[in-house]
Amino acid sequence: DRGRYLTSLGDCVACHTEKGGARFAGGRPIETPFGNVLSANLTPDDATGIGRYTQDTFYRALHEGIDKDGRHLFPAFPYNYYTNVTREDSDAIFAYLRTIAAVSKQIDRNRLRFPFNIRALTAMWNWLYLDRGPYQPNAEKSAAWNRGAYLAEGLGHCQACHTPRNSLGGAKKDEAYHGGTFGDWFAPDLTPNRRTGIGGWP
Repeated sequence: DRGRYLTSLGDCVACHTEKGGARFAGGRPIETPFGNVLSANLTPDDATGIGRYTQDTFYRALHEGIDKDGRHLFPAFPYNYYTNVTREDSDAIFAYLRTIAAVSKQIDRNRLRFPFNIRALTAMWNWLYLDRGPYQPNAEKSAAWNRGAYLAEGLGHCQACHTPRNSLGGAKKDEAYHGGTFGDWFAPDLTPNRRTGIGGWP
């Protein structure tokens, strides 16, 4: 139940379900400036899903962007935010995903343009932009603030859309939550700015 709740918070189904397809079976195009990546099959199918993952390799995928076979995942999968997820929550999510119906669905996921389709180059991107977690609470803030930060910076991966990006696809940290583009959609400013953001919201 905890894993189901956390998976809902992360809205995993939104990216990992193709329009008209089986829930969590992947295949939905994720648009990037470098081409498209098709989302992974998260069902427990051994051949095409995460059936051969373990708790350890699932946690590594979330925290380091490395799949069960040791290959780099592309950061269209927002592991640079999921790295903030605790081991306890990662294990709960994995436990839930293991209970959904297995779907056999082979996906040719990598549709990026050269040279962005070379997985090894992701190691350099990680060196530049991946700050490995998990989230460390701020002792000077309240429990509610820390809970909000944990969700927004981790499972919610709010910055993935609401922070502008540079030419390499890295988040502009000095403009966090100032609004960004995702495909042809603009994600609005979430800062306390009273004119452009949510500063005037109750």
